[in-house]
Amino acid sequence: MLLPLLATAQKATTSRYQRWELGLHAGIFQGQNDLNSFGTKENNLGGGLLLRYHLDQNVALRGNLIYGEISGDDKNFTTKRAERGFNFSAPVYEGSIMAELDLLGRRRWENSGKFRRVVSPYFLIGGGIAISRPSTEYNELNNNFIRENIQADKDAVAEGKYYNNIDLKDAHFLVPIGFGVKVDINENVVMGLEGGLRVLFDDYIDGVSKSGNPRKNDTYSMSALTLTYRFPYESDRDRDGIKDADDACPDKKGPDATKGCPDGDEDGVADYMDNCPDIKGGASTQGCPDSDGDGLSDKSDQCPNEKGTFATGGCPDKDKDGIADAKDACPEAFGTTKMNGCPDSDNDGIKDNDDQCPNEAGLPENNGCPKNDRDNDGVKDAVDKCPDLAGSAAMGGCPDSDGDNVADNVDKCPTVAGTVATMGCPEMAENDKKVLDAAIYGVQFEPAKSILKANSFAILDQVADVLQRNPAYSLTISGHTDSDGTLPANQLLSEDRAKVCFDYLVSKGISAKRMVHEGFGESRPVADNKTKEGKGKNRRVEFKVKI
Repeated sequence: MLLPLLATAQKATTSRYQRWELGLHAGIFQGQNDLNSFGTKENNLGGGLLLRYHLDQNVALRGNLIYGEISGDDKNFTTKRAERGFNFSAPVYEGSIMAELDLLGRRRWENSGKFRRVVSPYFLIGGGIAISRPSTEYNELNNNFIRENIQADKDAVAEGKYYNNIDLKDAHFLVPIGFGVKVDINENVVMGLEGGLRVLFDDYIDGVSKSGNPRKNDTYSMSALTLTYRFPYESDRDRDGIKDADDACPDKKGPDATKGCPDGDEDGVADYMDNCPDIKGGASTQGCPDSDGDGLSDKSDQCPNEKGTFATGGCPDKDKDGIADAKDACPEAFGTTKMNGCPDSDNDGIKDNDDQCPNEAGLPENNGCPKNDRDNDGVKDAVDKCPDLAGSAAMGGCPDSDGDNVADNVDKCPTVAGTVATMGCPEMAENDKKVLDAAIYGVQFEPAKSILKANSFAILDQVADVLQRNPAYSLTISGHTDSDGTLPANQLLSEDRAKVCFDYLVSKGISAKRMVHEGFGESRPVADNKTKEGKGKNRRVEFKVKI
């Protein structure tokens, strides 16, 4: 009966679920024999050790070492046997091996391998040996016949003869069968309750042979409570200190860093995953070296000593356009492969550095500019600063009416030839400059007042004349005082005197838009205020022109 169970167990997948269990069982012994039967009062305690080995999650082999006692006494019967007065006691030493079928044991482990508690019934069957040393007592008055037969059997055995097929050996072959229920207290502790019958193949475990009850062999039962400790099954086939359950290469030695797999170059990458198993590298490059640290292994890096990108095969790419600098015609500007790394902002197929109109799609024959020239001056509209006025290329497509090399669109005096420095206007004549210089001290006021003296009007008239003949110029009028008086008073006085001059020039026809006036009080002296001469120089109104 054991063979089918063992065969099934050997076919099962057992690896991480195999377990050893060691524990105790204790319970009650009861006999069924010549001087006893089940259900009578002869119940005796017994117990021992058990050892389980799980072949898989449902099938286990179990070894038992048990000590107990069976007994019997005719006085416990209500029949004529009570009159016989027989009794016996027999210590029993049992050693047995059983196959244990755990019906729900597979549920003990989830698919992930995580333990969970299970209540599971199980069946037992096996074989073993029981050693018994019985002690019997017989009624001298009524049972001489049985006693004489027992003695005759012993004498026959001593003479090599066997009567009544009696076996008087101390050792008895038995077949244990039983049923029980196990409860997993936790992953390691298991409690069980079981009952079993030991079927014997002789009739002398109680010390009374078949001559006493020739109809059947002796049997006994044991009902027991079991408590065992389950040891996790762990093996290390390659002896590298990492258990097979955690070892990615259980048949080859390796370190913890590579989960038990060999690592010849000791770079932390297992050889079976290492593209350079003989050269120390890194995990990010599959075990190969990366000299420039750009994340691309040297064996795949076209520029192993220069940090680059994956897109450029490990070579530098300053503008990050995916084209290695060595092959990029414009390494500092983001471009396209079609333009050999150069930008083409208007997508007209002409690189920006060759395109005269980089932001407007054009034609190659027009150097990247569209074929448009509204004023027909030979300057394309895309670069013509005056696309509706015929001009020259030198003037950016704009006209220069007075021929002073200042285009009309920026020439403040487009009808009068001037200079570039004066934005196309004629430079102011020296005599006019002298008029303005003379006006600084020529324009005078009543002491501590903003009232012009009579001789100042003629000088201001000359200033007005200069401005009328030089319409491109604008005028700034600045009032200044000496240090006499308070700061606030001097500031206000300087502002008022500049304003008086401003108003007079406006009255002479000079546009207020061409002039500004301001006062600085005594903050900008040009001479020492401690002397009379210095104070005289500091009292002034300055007239400055600009284009």
